[in-house]
Amino acid sequence: MKGRILYLSYTGMLEPLGRSQVLSYLARLSNEYTFTLVSFEKPVDLADANAVTSLHSECNRQGIDWRPQVYHYRPRLLATAWDLLVLLWHTFRHSFKQEVRLLHCRSYIPAIAAWMCGKLTRKPFIFDMRALWPEEMVTAGRLRRGALTYRILMWVERRLLRRAARVVSLTQAGVDHLLMAYPELSPAKFEVITTCVDVERFHAPASRSADLKAGDRSPFVVGTMGTLLSGWFYLDAFFAFFMAVKRLRPDAVARIVTRDDHGEIFRMAVKAGVDSTDVEVRSALPTEMPELLADMDVGAMFYAPDIGRAPTRLGEFLASGVPVVGNTGIGDLGRLIDGYGVGVVVDDAQNSAALAEAAQDLLGRYDGILASGACRHAAEDYFSADKGAEKYRRVYQALILERGSSGRAEKAP
Repeated sequence: MKGRILYLSYTGMLEPLGRSQVLSYLARLSNEYTFTLVSFEKPVDLADANAVTSLHSECNRQGIDWRPQVYHYRPRLLATAWDLLVLLWHTFRHSFKQEVRLLHCRSYIPAIAAWMCGKLTRKPFIFDMRALWPEEMVTAGRLRRGALTYRILMWVERRLLRRAARVVSLTQAGVDHLLMAYPELSPAKFEVITTCVDVERFHAPASRSADLKAGDRSPFVVGTMGTLLSGWFYLDAFFAFFMAVKRLRPDAVARIVTRDDHGEIFRMAVKAGVDSTDVEVRSALPTEMPELLADMDVGAMFYAPDIGRAPTRLGEFLASGVPVVGNTGIGDLGRLIDGYGVGVVVDDAQNSAALAEAAQDLLGRYDGILASGACRHAAEDYFSADKGAEKYRRVYQALILERGSSGRAEKAP
């Protein structure tokens, strides 16, 4: 009999992030474990009945019992509190079932539900942090360090870290920070599993083959994707970097793939001095992303410093053979770019001179990066979803064995 795992996610499965960072793992583990998956879906995504039906069918084929819930936006605190109540109900409801061996909580809100319910259900939970939420809120300007809400979140964070059976961090830098902040924690409690990608979904087109030079590709596409208006992404730095490339490559164009407000992004582009005819902004389905990335020549990632962050787009750019540029202070991003030789790292993304130097440096090294095959190698070596799933498998097995040996559950499958 397969062991059942209750997976709680505040990210929707109908979003590209949910598909790449949850379903891709569960599909690889579903031959050994049965999953009950509770996720919070945005109303606009749930309104697409065909997409919902299709995803239900896909999950059923893989033995995943998907239980979508509605994600609430406003008012912010009350909406989150309501979602937490819904999550508590489902956590209680499913955790009491004997066949549920453990809970996998993606981010803080699900972990809070597991922690609160665990006092009665006695089921262990994995705190899959994704990032350092209180610090992210400060960085985005949504919270003031030292404010009452910040202190409450830090108190909750400490309890979650203590009570979790295992803690998964996206970055080693995040683990190092937490061990310094909470010296009572053991390094053995942590596992680093970065944001992985299904490498085989992505490909590098013939136009980016090693025997072609950068000058042979036109237009030269500088791209980025994902959430850009949240306060964490430096969109002004992206446009400044693009303008620096444009001065060296007059045929350069900017391509942005996002579900954010396209009108606002165009306004910011024009404010930065970018000709609107040089900018393409569009949204895309997850199935469209491989082709869109294959048409990009440089992937740009400029974020406010956050040692717990690991941009999903890094692995996807590299799987598509796209050299990248990013800034220091973003988890392990700088170390990975330099270590694998897949692009250029900027120390200060708010410095226009540094961005101009990075553009010149990247174009100068561009052909060599392609010829080395370093991008695809990095994706397969570090960002492979197969390797990520294997790490989760080991975590599951260890926890189930620990619980079985303590006499509180059946033996592991």
